[in-house]
Amino acid sequence: MKKIFPYIAFLSLTFILATACSTKAKKVSDYHLSPIILERISNPDTIISVPEGLSKEDQIAYIENHVLTSPISADELLALSPIHTLDDPDLAWLPSLPTQGDAQVQMANRFMRMQYVALGDPMDELQWVIAVQTILKEYATNYKVTMTQALDDMLGSVEYLAAGTMPEINRYCYIAASVEYYKTLAVYYEFLQKAEKSPLQELLRDEYVAWNKLNKARHNAYVNIVRAGEWYSALPMEYEGQYAAYAQRRRELLSIETDILYGNTTYRKQHPLVRTADWDNYIKNILNGTIDDYAEIAAQVDTTVRVWLQIRQSIARQLPAAQATSYDNLTADYHWLITNNDEPIPPGYD
Repeated sequence: MKKIFPYIAFLSLTFILATACSTKAKKVSDYHLSPIILERISNPDTIISVPEGLSKEDQIAYIENHVLTSPISADELLALSPIHTLDDPDLAWLPSLPTQGDAQVQMANRFMRMQYVALGDPMDELQWVIAVQTILKEYATNYKVTMTQALDDMLGSVEYLAAGTMPEINRYCYIAASVEYYKTLAVYYEFLQKAEKSPLQELLRDEYVAWNKLNKARHNAYVNIVRAGEWYSALPMEYEGQYAAYAQRRRELLSIETDILYGNTTYRKQHPLVRTADWDNYIKNILNGTIDDYAEIAAQVDTTVRVWLQIRQSIARQLPAAQATSYDNLTADYHWLITNNDEPIPPGYD
């Protein structure tokens, strides 16, 4: 399932696609699609039913969203139309933006557009990282800045939203949380590239996939169980803050993990070990006072965390004794952090 947490930046498009009922047949060749997207369609004369009443750009986006299914390549993501993310076409003319404002806004559009299509599959998301690095490098080269500055400039181009209405603030927080998530995936991508010649390569890739799935399962439970029944204008901002918190903490621990795996540090456990009974009580507490429909969501959290722990135990068994102990200690601490929800929301999301 591609959508696992609120997509504030795409609410208008999602509403259009979800509520359109009538369709009409039209040849794919009648649309202006990039060649790489057309490759997804076996016959250039294929008939696709597109909802009526959509603008030309909406029609293109509709087709792209339905044609691009996992697995997705970075090239295919880069070929997407950079539309339907930031609603105001005149953002680049705001006085507060620098002369390269047009490029910044276009970069933000492409960043979010590509994420919208890639989000959901762990390996597709790594392709999103490659695609984002491509557009950041293009900007950095053109304006003679670092890649880090390019990312800052991209987010800075939509900072005006943070001073706007509550829906605009929520939208900014969604984009900012997406940047935090990208940063973590970029570190994971580098981490996995470094391990390409390691005998642990496959297990480390499995760990990334397992973490990615548990991260989504946890946030799904947070939104649909922990905060179920609540509604106020700033709630979407808090959803995004929690997602940003998950991303930030994993990025911090992944840095320690890298040092452990390459023998550069010894890590001692900082929190009590989570016993089986502790974890079972945590899952029960999630469900306390909720309806049966939530049991599947809680079970998904339980399953994804247990799978993640098993993979990390397999990695530890392949390491020398001292490294294995440090790795196990880090795993135990991260498990404790999950069980105790000890990932503070970054400033600006509450």
